[in-house]
Amino acid sequence: MYGELPTRSFILIAALLGLGIVLPLLLPEYFLYLGNMLMMYAVLAIGLDLLLGWSGQFAFAHIAFFGIGIYGTALLHTRLRIPFVIGMPVAAGLAGLTGWLLAIPSTRLRTVYLALATYAFAECAQWVFRTWDGVTGGSDGLRIKPPSVLGHVAGTDPAAFPVVAVVLCLMLVATLYLTRSNLGRHLCAIRDSEHVAAASGVDVKRVKIVAFALSAIYAGVAGGTYTLFQSFVNPDVLGVGQLILVLTMVVVGGPGSIIGVLLGVVLIGLLPEALRAAPRGLLVWQEFLYGLILMLAVMFMPRGLWGLIEAQLSVRRAPAKQAVSAAIGTSGPLDLKGTGR
Repeated sequence: MYGELPTRSFILIAALLGLGIVLPLLLPEYFLYLGNMLMMYAVLAIGLDLLLGWSGQFAFAHIAFFGIGIYGTALLHTRLRIPFVIGMPVAAGLAGLTGWLLAIPSTRLRTVYLALATYAFAECAQWVFRTWDGVTGGSDGLRIKPPSVLGHVAGTDPAAFPVVAVVLCLMLVATLYLTRSNLGRHLCAIRDSEHVAAASGVDVKRVKIVAFALSAIYAGVAGGTYTLFQSFVNPDVLGVGQLILVLTMVVVGGPGSIIGVLLGVVLIGLLPEALRAAPRGLLVWQEFLYGLILMLAVMFMPRGLWGLIEAQLSVRRAPAKQAVSAAIGTSGPLDLKGTGR
């Protein structure tokens, strides 16, 4: 789990990057739009998983940081003519700074109190997005100009697809290194037991604050990628429905696992498409289904789908391991007498 990254991780990320370059030449635009959305949600969900799955903090301000990333990147480009390669990191840094400031008082809270406090902050942020007409456009929304990334003009799904893929690959590499570092160990220790972690020398409060800030940066980066393929944003996309969606992706896929989160993003992200193919009128129950799936996953799959898959694989591997152990145990030590050595 810790230490150097396995070679297969780099191979898979390189394959994802290759698909990001090739698929725009092969797929229709609507499928590329779905791909952009899934990759954006992957960055957003991985950031939430750093708090929820890795450090065990039930904080629900993630969508507020996502909004800061969207509006920050768009406004820097529209008002100040700052290019995407500078504006997106600045907006993500602003989201991280906001998360750091929120974490200072919030780390004194736990469980449901932390959830309520951070959710209240998310609601306050949405109120600001909705009422600050002079900056965010208020309820009328904000028009997003097509950004230019090192001379490559995005703004459409085919043009944005390779850039979004690059952003996702960079965030995946950063996450893999992060979860294998000392900070990753400290996050897991806090998740398992704050008292044991503190007794082991972990600065619990500092690590929590760092986790909040990093999670907010991921949300800000996801918000920046949103501006690559969308031409308009309004506060309606930053409400509680979006929070439930991302939370469902993490919990259903498997908290504390990058593969599990990616699995949840694909399954839950494509659910609306499955509902469109279902009998007419079922799509209006979309948010109800998200809540139902989330509730069932918490009750019957606490480790998510990926945890269930890993459990099944370990059960299947157990007889083979027992057979090998029995064979080694019955064969005894190798007798080299009479071999001439």
